[in-house]
Amino acid sequence: MNAVVALAPHLRRAGGRDTRVTTALSVTAFAVSTALTLSVLGGLLGFAERAAHPADALQRELGTLYVQLAWTALILLVVPLVTLAGAAARMGVARRDARLATLRLLGATPREVVALSLLETCVQGLVGAVVGVLGYVALLPLWALVPFQGGTFSVGELWVGPLVVLAVLVSVPVLAAVSGLVSLRRVVVSPLGVARRTTPPGLKVVRVVVLAVALVGFAIATAAAGRLAAALVAVLLGFLAAGFGAMNLVGPWVLGIMGRVQARRARTPVRLLAARRLVDDPRGAWRVVGGLGLAGFVAGALAVVPMFTSGQQVDRQGEILNDDLVTGAMLTLVIAFLLAAVSAGIQQASTVLDRRREYALAHLAGMPVELLDAVRRREVTGPMVRVAGGSSLVAVVMLSPLFKTAAFTDWRGIVLLVGCLVGGCLLVLAATETSRPLLRSVLTEPLVRAD
Repeated sequence: MNAVVALAPHLRRAGGRDTRVTTALSVTAFAVSTALTLSVLGGLLGFAERAAHPADALQRELGTLYVQLAWTALILLVVPLVTLAGAAARMGVARRDARLATLRLLGATPREVVALSLLETCVQGLVGAVVGVLGYVALLPLWALVPFQGGTFSVGELWVGPLVVLAVLVSVPVLAAVSGLVSLRRVVVSPLGVARRTTPPGLKVVRVVVLAVALVGFAIATAAAGRLAAALVAVLLGFLAAGFGAMNLVGPWVLGIMGRVQARRARTPVRLLAARRLVDDPRGAWRVVGGLGLAGFVAGALAVVPMFTSGQQVDRQGEILNDDLVTGAMLTLVIAFLLAAVSAGIQQASTVLDRRREYALAHLAGMPVELLDAVRRREVTGPMVRVAGGSSLVAVVMLSPLFKTAAFTDWRGIVLLVGCLVGGCLLVLAATETSRPLLRSVLTEPLVRAD
């Protein structure tokens, strides 16, 4: 272990400025996911506390419904949050794996390589978690301004408590370590394959089975909900979470197929190169646009909200509930698409740094900067629209047994869905364009780094 501690700072310095930038991006991603996770969890605990100790008739009669809606929002947001945190642990994985594979080939044991990776990712996760907790505390007064149940929450109601904060400070580094270990399997098992940049095995169609099981299970539970509504609420939410989480399994597989189809049909160098990169690394491509896909699922799931707030005479409590449904839906959508933009921007920057050597060699071979930039942009825009539209369609189909054709018959739901998808795509595209100066900066250095 002493050798590991001695090697850690040298391994970090070996990456130079790129490692510092990647570390900053990872810490930022951990901080954003931690702050927003605590914020969403604080809202859930606030509603639960009001339901347990109601202060008025609204909280007494509808408190349980608000808790169920808060759980739904948590499920719709926790998958993008965990995905962003997991992706943060894999930033710079190509260059880090290359250096660790070299150490393996030079005689380092698998245990030492694993320890080096864990040390790096755990420190990043811990620093990001601490910054995220501070960000959550800073956001509390802002969340306390959002109206719910005819009033607003106090800061104390939205505070999750020291035990939850401590649990987050422990769980975030653990999540970082697990994600780092998953990406490290190739280094431990086949360091020569990593060093020679061998393409990993393709993704299997079995990934689709998980999503299909979740869709069928949700439909069956919905059909039985009329008789056992109270008992099946947790089951419905569980299948919703499973279907939502399965998007992360199916997404890379779909992008791999899309890349192969586009490669066969490509008529320009930009389209061909972008398609080949999709085929070579569908997981990396999904990490850039996957946040938008998950946000599209959220938008599809919430497209039915206008159905509950129109064409009916309600009392004062009904008016408050309708207003809160709209407020909660819009807040969930804003957080989901902001997460998608942050994830896409950070992942795109990390991808540019990971491909520094590839970009430099292509540029030295005569490929112009404009062509490389066009390929980078095409890698995002190509799958972006299909991923956003496809994921929202999955959500609508999954929820159709519960809401029938409401998502299609209410024009406001369609406008909400289309507006969210268009705005989300523009937001993600703008976020990924921030890596354009980084690409040009990478190409200004004539030295082709060995890592």
